[in-house]
Amino acid sequence: MYERLKRGWDGTSLRNKITGVTVVVVTVGLLVIGIGTVVSIERYLTAEIDRKINEAAMELPDLLNTVDFNDFDRARADGLSNEFYIAAVSATGTILASNLDRDNEGYGPDVSRLSLGVVSDAREPLTLESLNGETQWRVMTYRLNILSAQTGQTLPATLAVGIDLEESRRVVGSFASVFLAFSLVVVVLSAALTRVLIGTTFRPLREVEETAARFAGGDFSQRLGGSTPNTEVGRLTRSLNSMLSRIDRAFADRADTIEQMRRFIGDASHELRTPLVSVRGYAELYRMGALSTEEDVRQAMERIEKEADRMTTLVTDLLELARLDEAKPLDLAPVSLAEIARDQTSDASAIDPDRAITWSLRPDLTDKDVQVTADGDKLRQVVTNLLQNARRFSPPGSPIEVEVDWQKETDRGIIRVIDHGEGIPPQIRDKIFQRFWRADTSRARETGGSGLGLAIVAGIVKRHGGTVAVTDTPGGGATFEVSLPAVPPD
Repeated sequence: MYERLKRGWDGTSLRNKITGVTVVVVTVGLLVIGIGTVVSIERYLTAEIDRKINEAAMELPDLLNTVDFNDFDRARADGLSNEFYIAAVSATGTILASNLDRDNEGYGPDVSRLSLGVVSDAREPLTLESLNGETQWRVMTYRLNILSAQTGQTLPATLAVGIDLEESRRVVGSFASVFLAFSLVVVVLSAALTRVLIGTTFRPLREVEETAARFAGGDFSQRLGGSTPNTEVGRLTRSLNSMLSRIDRAFADRADTIEQMRRFIGDASHELRTPLVSVRGYAELYRMGALSTEEDVRQAMERIEKEADRMTTLVTDLLELARLDEAKPLDLAPVSLAEIARDQTSDASAIDPDRAITWSLRPDLTDKDVQVTADGDKLRQVVTNLLQNARRFSPPGSPIEVEVDWQKETDRGIIRVIDHGEGIPPQIRDKIFQRFWRADTSRARETGGSGLGLAIVAGIVKRHGGTVAVTDTPGGGATFEVSLPAVPPD
């Protein structure tokens, strides 16, 4: 039973749930108010009747004759409910005299249980049924000495004074009927107004639903609008628009990444296939005996070695990117940028002796002044990759400078690699640090590279909390500037 009700409740729309709950709350509230009001009115009317009975009883003498009750004829014949009923009741509960004649005795209250024992224990007025069962009486009892008209004896008795409750019951019933009618109107109006208010409030939610459906269908340009910003729906709309924008950007980035990946796979396949074909070709020539002289064998071995080096470089770059993605902890320690610049410049000069590769430190600084907290090996790889990039994309024999600086205002160490080649157009400067992207798409092995060197630079610098940017070199060329948080000089 509970599970069936729960499934029914869960399957009900939010609009119907709110409307139903509102109707139930209003109905219960009106019911409580109505019952409380009816009880209060009934108690008030009963208290007024008790007061009237008590006032009337106080005006009666302590000694009455049985004949006297015939004079209290206001409740005779017509049985009017707003008149008093007065009766003398014996110690055994027998009516000795009353102001009702015999034809109307059934209209009066049933006082047979008003014996002296019951009356002596009674502390409050009593509500008694009439003898004919058609109405109720409010009765109060008092001590009375009654004189018998036949015997002349004075007998102890109970004086019962009552008022018919029919009129007060009609008043209470009329009020309950009027209240019930107004309550029904209020419940219907509250349900209608709640329905209209919910429909107006939830209209933007229907727009949200429709927009989400169109977005799920592939229209990523869909956005929500028209809601008041300071409402719950308005804040929901703003949050959803932000989420949709991020999802849209994520899909766009995903498409760009897939395209770059496809291009990289093609480039990597070509880069790996070419040295493999060369190695295989020289191996087949050697196996067939086509390399008859020692010079031919030497040249073949030299070519095989160079192609193997190219494959090793490509695989090494891919592994380095994989390690950066794993985000393993860095081996951080104070590192001198001047020392790194000097060592890597020396290595590059040894590799390319025909080119002037120099480094410099700002005159007012020393080697120990420009220190950063970094992984020394990773930082050397950054400078090496930048020098390789400068050598690859600048004319043979053109100079390359490495500058080391320190920005006191931002407390950052700076290292710049400056070449004098063709430079980098502004429209692609935000792309050259992306993975699998190459400025030269010709796949020429001499200049194209693998498209991973600068991506490795950006990844390492980012993990160190630094930045890398490229600007134009005065007179032509590109200047790569790496900025890292520095250890302040003493």
